[in-house]
Amino acid sequence: MVIETLKLRDFRNYGEIELHPHPGVNILFGQNGSGKTNLLEAIHYCALGRSHRTSQDREVVRKGAEAAAVGVQMRKNGVRMDVQVKLTPSDARKKTIFVDRKRASRLSDLMGHVRCVIFSPEDLMLVKEGPSVRRRYLDMMLSQMSTGYFTALQQYQKALDQRNAMLREGKKGEKPDASLLDAFEEAMALQAEIIVPLRRRMVARAAEFAQSRYASISGREYEQFAMTYACSVPDQADVVSYTRQALRKSRQDDMFRSGTSVGVHREDIALTLNGRDMKVFASQGQIRTAALSMKLAQLHVFRMETGDAPILLLDDVMSELDMTRRTHLLQEINGLQTFITCTDESDLEGCSEQRSYQVFMDREGFAHVHEKSAGETVEQPPENLDDLDI
Repeated sequence: MVIETLKLRDFRNYGEIELHPHPGVNILFGQNGSGKTNLLEAIHYCALGRSHRTSQDREVVRKGAEAAAVGVQMRKNGVRMDVQVKLTPSDARKKTIFVDRKRASRLSDLMGHVRCVIFSPEDLMLVKEGPSVRRRYLDMMLSQMSTGYFTALQQYQKALDQRNAMLREGKKGEKPDASLLDAFEEAMALQAEIIVPLRRRMVARAAEFAQSRYASISGREYEQFAMTYACSVPDQADVVSYTRQALRKSRQDDMFRSGTSVGVHREDIALTLNGRDMKVFASQGQIRTAALSMKLAQLHVFRMETGDAPILLLDDVMSELDMTRRTHLLQEINGLQTFITCTDESDLEGCSEQRSYQVFMDREGFAHVHEKSAGETVEQPPENLDDLDI
């Protein structure tokens, strides 16, 4: 999978820009706040239909503009295709997606066309942060490989929101409709039956590779890194009936909390080193090695499960890694199209097949990208993306 054209219009601090990236390593350097990460965010939108930085689409529309648009034209298994996402906060349908110039009816239709793995400084806290960060790691990986998983996650969240709304009303003194609560809980249980097995399988696949990568990066064979799926359902239990019963049993307590305390939305990935909780006992170096190993495992799983290499997005992480970890990461990106943001090109010494771009802002606050080094010559696509102002 290789992006041949990246186009933005009125996205963040970009007016209009079109890039033809290198199939290998693309280095985006410049001062902080100049707009480097915005280019990675645009690719992320084309992969997952959302930002990795904010849940509010309106925040990415350039100030003064009514709409923003991003698009990629790529080559996948020898076939060219394009994906476009248009964001219009003022419209009832705020997000419009086009795949090969055809309007998609659902967000799930976007999944799997552009697959990416993003690694940012925040990901170095995969170990120290709460369960939601590790669930997001898992959900982003699975959603790009399974439309069924993504749809189940959406439906589960919808039923969860409805149940929570009823619980809040119940706390105010209004007796909830038991039959409605039954319906919402049944919907959650049915979607959990799809989510749980896929999570179990994915954590097991990622854990095996992450363990070997941790040993390789740390050079300490005696340190056994382990990832374990902390599931809401016991191994031998029926997912639907167990989830249904757990939700019904927790109703009274959940009403007091104004939220649902059990279910797949509360799950976690337990991270241990020699059987001890890393969140409590690990050093900073061990934490960074574990986070890097988990991200490299994500790359490995994509390759093994799909037979295709994802796009790798590295957002200002090189300066956060010491030379050993940086070297291991650079070894892993061989053969991947990679977009790396940094403030200093020297952080990327040793990269081959690279093309470098300087990102800067003008006095009006618009971002611009200037190609500083073209790298090796590559064939340009015969046609660019259609006008994104659809």
